Amino acid sequence: MPVITISSQFGAGGPEVGRELAKRLDIDFLDKEIIHRVALEVNVSDEEVAEFEAEHHNKFKSFFSTIFDLDALKKKAKIREDEAQSSYDDRDDIPYHYNVDGWIDSEIYKQMIVKIISALGQRRQVVIAGRGGQCILQDNPRTLHVRLVADFEDRVKWTAQRRKMELEAAREFVHKVDTRSQDYLRFYFDCDPDNPSLYTVMLNTSQVPVARCAEILMGLAQDLTESLGEGGAE
Repeated sequence: MPVITISSQFGAGGPEVGRELAKRLDIDFLDKEIIHRVALEVNVSDEEVAEFEAEHHNKFKSFFSTIFDLDALKKKAKIREDEAQSSYDDRDDIPYHYNVDGWIDSEIYKQMIVKIISALGQRRQVVIAGRGGQCILQDNPRTLHVRLVADFEDRVKWTAQRRKMELEAAREFVHKVDTRSQDYLRFYFDCDPDNPSLYTVMLNTSQVPVARCAEILMGLAQDLTESLGEGGAE
């Protein structure tokens, strides 16, 4: 079974489709688990990584690494092969483990994300939520890249209901998150998330329900597995 990356506009149902697809395929869906793995690798809290991931992808953070001696800052760093425990199982085989003692910046964050997602690309049998998976694994032939979009006003209504916001506040919030998502991919991977050439398939969840999206993607995943001559088993 291939790796499936899901890139989604905010409010377009990415997590819901990802979980439903993983359930149907009986494989893992990894989202917050990736944050947890990065936190383990750099020895900071999950909350610090989540906050950094959302807000701090900027040139200042990357420049900070170039003007300080990271070897000194990371003097406790060492390669670990078997220390880290994670919430996903031992099929995960990440060959790089850097324990950076309580430090994260843009350069370190990108290194961790690329290494973790690249290793998951070798493992397969996983659905990966966001974080540039469609860019990191673009040349991996065993990967299905998915983009989920929805009409702006549908995403606004979903946000207003979920976050108990007025519609105008929800519009501003969705616009802010969209901009942040675009900035994330452009900063770390020089990619435009709305570039259709990055994806195997794009689905509009305003028109295609979650269950139907999962059904379509399950079929595509099975087709890819067969085309690679891997049959139904790993």
